[in-house]
Amino acid sequence: MRLKILFFLSLIFVVKMNVFGLTYGGCDYSDISRLKALVTNINVSYSYYMENNTPYFNVNLTNITSDMYFRDTLTNKTYSYNDTDNGEINIIGYNQTSGSYKFYSALSDCYGISLGTKYYQFPAYNIYYDDEICSGIKNYSLCQKWIDVNYSYDEFVNLVNEYKYSLNSDTNEDIEVKYNNSILNRIVNFYINYYYYILIFIIVICGAIILIRRRKNKFDL
Repeated sequence: MRLKILFFLSLIFVVKMNVFGLTYGGCDYSDISRLKALVTNINVSYSYYMENNTPYFNVNLTNITSDMYFRDTLTNKTYSYNDTDNGEINIIGYNQTSGSYKFYSALSDCYGISLGTKYYQFPAYNIYYDDEICSGIKNYSLCQKWIDVNYSYDEFVNLVNEYKYSLNSDTNEDIEVKYNNSILNRIVNFYINYYYYILIFIIVICGAIILIRRRKNKFDL
């Protein structure tokens, strides 16, 4: 009899464990699983605009559903489906920074249960990008628009000037090499085109020298 009672109690315990395993914070696990899948489908993109030489970013989120809401960890502001336009929302005015959106269930039985996180991160803006010293060398790494430059202005100017000097040095060396090659090529081409005349001229000169020396030798005798 005792064995039957123990078996019955164990069976009840197992059933309760299975039921508990199919729930999530008091609501059905399938609902949470479905909402988490919806969060993974949310797209996050950004655009920017310039104001007083400072970039400001707008974040666009799409595919938000009515059974979820989210909180911006940077501003601590919460947004619901009612703040969207058919599941799309554009949050404007971020400066250079990064943060995340925490999504939660809006279902009454599952309200507040965490569903996942979406992150946003904006590129660093080069404050010297529009400086006159970068004119004509925007391809140089320190003069590109989206790069984190941690130099003082004087340090930045020195580095850019060093880069410009290296470009000019390379150019001058190239010009000198091309000039030297040009002279050598002209000499070689001249010899190839007129070597026959040059050879005759050398023979005539050599013959004349030989005759002069012979006459001088006879005179000495």
